[in-house]
Amino acid sequence: MNELILIRHSNAESESFNNSDFERKLSDKGIKRAKHQANKMQLSGKIPDLIITSSAVRAIETSNIFLEELRADCPVKEIPFLYEDFTTSDFFNLLNSIDNSYSTVMLVGHNPTISSMAYRLDSNISISFRPCEISIYNVGDRWDKLEVGGGRVVDVISP
Repeated sequence: MNELILIRHSNAESESFNNSDFERKLSDKGIKRAKHQANKMQLSGKIPDLIITSSAVRAIETSNIFLEELRADCPVKEIPFLYEDFTTSDFFNLLNSIDNSYSTVMLVGHNPTISSMAYRLDSNISISFRPCEISIYNVGDRWDKLEVGGGRVVDVISP
């Protein structure tokens, strides 16, 4: 059974005139929270063999903290469209393109789209992702066959 781990990036520094939203880094609180959440995820035994992340700085930083804290030895793919608004079709096309050799995939994104896509996976539960909140889904045996409604929440790790 494949697993998809959805994570909203951790707490970012406040917006400023010096940096665009895309360039915002994690705050000190965000770094601590990401480390804490990664440790909680490690205790649950969930280690990704592929990480997909938005290309926004705060999402990449969150991904890198998880990679380091989990001691995961896996590729990290930056997907620019995960920063912008995207459609359900875009999201499932991305998931369907994952090589079936990967069984545990972590995806780091932004709200409100990460919450919306979580609902598209399993409409039986609604999660309004707080910074660095994690939800884990069973998504069947083949990424290329995953469809809307094809996931089941198995765990939520709140910050």
